[in-house]
Amino acid sequence: MVWPILGVCLMISAAGQPGKEEHAAPASGRTALILRKMPPEAAAYQTAAAELVQAGVPEKYGIEEWTAVVLTNEIHQHVGIYNMLGAKMGVRARELLDAPTRAVDVTAETGKAPPISCLVDGLQAALGSTLGQNLIHVPPTDAPKAAATFAYKGWTVRLSLKPETQRQVAEMIGRAVHECGNLTPAYFARIEKLSYKVWAEADRHEIFAEEWVQK
Repeated sequence: MVWPILGVCLMISAAGQPGKEEHAAPASGRTALILRKMPPEAAAYQTAAAELVQAGVPEKYGIEEWTAVVLTNEIHQHVGIYNMLGAKMGVRARELLDAPTRAVDVTAETGKAPPISCLVDGLQAALGSTLGQNLIHVPPTDAPKAAATFAYKGWTVRLSLKPETQRQVAEMIGRAVHECGNLTPAYFARIEKLSYKVWAEADRHEIFAEEWVQK
């Protein structure tokens, strides 16, 4: 196994019209606005994701991460490695900052070219910090990195993929390009399969270097 597995199970609160008990932030810090909760049953998901439900992945990493990854891939409309990593990074950043959603200011170091830029969609879905809210910034760069800086109430932390994890991801993608061709249907099928492996095995507490820039 590439990454150790660790996590806890958290639940999303019910949603409805604003009131005393509704639209409240649950223990995970994420507020449910449309869904009352993310469907827990395997039958609600496509085959590969259903297998992760049956394997207990939502419980291993917590329902907040599960929700972030599901939403990321629905928004992105492609199951990809960097999408997954962005969602996991966003959840980890919120944990470290003890911040609510829609409150963290993010500067991504990915640039705007895929595949690394796909990380940004995961950050947006996980944090609720979006381009439309001017809470996420993606400056141009000649040296894109799977990294971002997160700021909230005077605290700033930078998260980046650890070198070993970055090497493993680069090897996965490079092998897919070599064996399947670049951006071919076979390539996307291979990447999707690898992405589910990352979803299941990459522990957000282990795969990122965490550097406090300001306290």
